[in-house]
Amino acid sequence: MIDYSRYPRPESIVFFEKAIRGHKKVNNVKKIENYYYQICRCDMSSINVVVTNFYTLGYGELLDILEEYPYVNCVITISNWNGYTNQAYDEGKKRNVGVFKFEEFMGAINIERPCAYIRPSDKEGNSVARRRIRS
Repeated sequence: MIDYSRYPRPESIVFFEKAIRGHKKVNNVKKIENYYYQICRCDMSSINVVVTNFYTLGYGELLDILEEYPYVNCVITISNWNGYTNQAYDEGKKRNVGVFKFEEFMGAINIERPCAYIRPSDKEGNSVARRRIRS
């Protein structure tokens, strides 16, 4: 029995594959194994991506993924209501691994190093970013 609290449901995988194949920066999508992909991009390096379904992707889950997939560049939690902890996000940055919600990943795929992507909530002038800085 598949643990859908960790792994994406089949319909989420279909959605992911269709959306990624339709992205203007993507040449090819290779499924390496379940939930693990190599995405070949136009005029940029390929990236290795793990797709998860953690409601909240935490530090421990990230470390488990990095141990299982040592060549991963990006970890995505696929469902719209999912998220990740700041600790997981920061640890990913330290290791040059982007930690994303799906919509963030769709923006990050446009830059050479997706882990350097600046989330909309972190952009200067954003009210969420201003609250974080004052705290």
